[in-house]
Amino acid sequence: MKTTTDKDLLLDALDAFRRATGLAVETVLPGLDEPLGAETKIRIKWDGFEREFTVEVKPRLTQPMAGMVAEKIAAYGYRRILVTRYVNPKLADRLREMDIPFMDTAGNAFIKEAPLVVFIKGVKPEPGQIRPEPATRAFRPKGLQIIFAFLCNPGLENQPFRKIAENANVALGTVNLALTDLKHKGFLLDMGKRGRKLVRKERLLKRWVEAYAEDLRPKLHRFRYAAEGRDWWGEAEIKDLGALWGGEAAADTLTGNLKPDIATIYTKEPLGKLVLKHRLRKDPNGNLEVLHKFWNFDFDWKFPHLAPPLLIYADLMATGDTRNIETARMVYAQHLTGFVRED
Repeated sequence: MKTTTDKDLLLDALDAFRRATGLAVETVLPGLDEPLGAETKIRIKWDGFEREFTVEVKPRLTQPMAGMVAEKIAAYGYRRILVTRYVNPKLADRLREMDIPFMDTAGNAFIKEAPLVVFIKGVKPEPGQIRPEPATRAFRPKGLQIIFAFLCNPGLENQPFRKIAENANVALGTVNLALTDLKHKGFLLDMGKRGRKLVRKERLLKRWVEAYAEDLRPKLHRFRYAAEGRDWWGEAEIKDLGALWGGEAAADTLTGNLKPDIATIYTKEPLGKLVLKHRLRKDPNGNLEVLHKFWNFDFDWKFPHLAPPLLIYADLMATGDTRNIETARMVYAQHLTGFVRED
């Protein structure tokens, strides 16, 4: 089985759902020969029960991306179902916790619409059914660093390549490759003598957050420490160490809406003084993660001890945790909407 379009994926998922549950499910489309639209729906029937769901197709889904999907679905305010190629057991549990209905092409599914409850997990896809899609230049780690620099510094895309490379902390040759890819994907407008302009910024930001969690963040890990107590970070001075708070600790500073379980620090420097002062000990499961600071610019805002808000938002969304997603929405509304507004 190989799905090639969103419609193929949907039809394969519906077939798998019928086989796994024995329930009747049908498409409610403008026309089955037409491409899927924003209002494409399916209808599930069972013993006099009937429910319609608007379809949200996401070909590739991982746990870090689940938060983004949950945020999008919640924003609509009406019944939607996530349709994807494959949901592994861990992710199935996470989607169930977030109350997100889903079905995949392997036969896994979750629907909770009284009196109907369906939860199937652990069904593996057929060999060769799930093939990872290679990331293009702009959405590989170095390209993601460039996009991050653009989104945090409006107008940087119109600067010389050398300045872009310096801000993004990448090699000069990487810039042209990433910009060419952004043009092809419709995120960068080449206006000739008038320069370059970033467009579709909101969509680009969302794509960046998804790709950051999967392709860049895992490569930034340096150390994990355990600290005594949960509130130690509130008294820790890290700016003099060339470090910045990210994730839950930074979000709590911005919103006051979160009791951090894990504190995140971005830095390029050793943290020996901090480790000694707060008696931190190395622990792979500790409540402090230290990540490499991958950018070279100073973000100009009133929280100089915090990472840029885009990174704080991305850290929260990467967890897939419901409480973090709620706080991430606050961070986005308060600190990011201005950056995605089109010029």
